[in-house]
Amino acid sequence: MQRPFPPHLVRGSVAALVLAVVGVGAVLDRGAPVDLRVTPQAQVLATPLRAATPDGPLHGPPATPTLRVRATGYNSLPQQTDATPHVTATGTATRFGIVAVSRDLLGGALPYGSLVRLTDLGSARGGGAGYFQSVLDRHGPFVVEDTMHARKTNQVDVWFEDYASAVAWGVRNVEVEVVRYGYDGPRFDTADAAFDGPDPLLARAR
Repeated sequence: MQRPFPPHLVRGSVAALVLAVVGVGAVLDRGAPVDLRVTPQAQVLATPLRAATPDGPLHGPPATPTLRVRATGYNSLPQQTDATPHVTATGTATRFGIVAVSRDLLGGALPYGSLVRLTDLGSARGGGAGYFQSVLDRHGPFVVEDTMHARKTNQVDVWFEDYASAVAWGVRNVEVEVVRYGYDGPRFDTADAAFDGPDPLLARAR
C-alpha cells in the first residue's frame, strides 16, 4: 500500500515549480539571450559499428533487372513483318543482334535502344536449356530496335538472317537481362563496360 505524500511536501514541490517557471519567464522577459545551439561531436572508433538491418524488405531496383519471357525467331520476310521487311521500327537495317519486343514491354521494361543479354532457358515445350547460348553469347548484348504485333505480350523476337535458323530456334523461354535502359539510360554493367571517355552524367552535372 502506498502512503500519500505529506501535504507540506506537496505544497513545497508545487511552490518550487511555480518559482522555477516564474524565474525562467523573468529571464526571458528581461530579454536576456538564451543560447540554444548544440555543438555536435564526432568520435572515430577503432572498430566500426554495424548498422542495424531493417526488418522489412529493401527497396530499389536490382543492379541488373531481369525478366523471363517467351522468345521466338523471325526473318526479313513480308509475311513475318510488313512491306519493308529489312527496316526495323526505329528505321535501322535488320541484322543479327537486334530483337523485337512486344508492345507491353516496349512501353515499360524494354524501350527502344535498350541493350539486353539473353539466356537460353530451353524450349517452351521443355528441355534443351542452353542449346543456343553460345550463339547468343558470341554476339554480345542485343539491342531493342523493333516491335511486334499488338496481340503479342511478354515476348521477344530474335532476328535471324535465314528462315532455317529461325525455325530451328522455334519457341523458347529466355531470361532477359537489361544492360542499358533505352538509348540514353545508364549501363547496369558499368564494371564490365569499356571506358571510352568521361562519364556523360558527370559532364552534364558540371
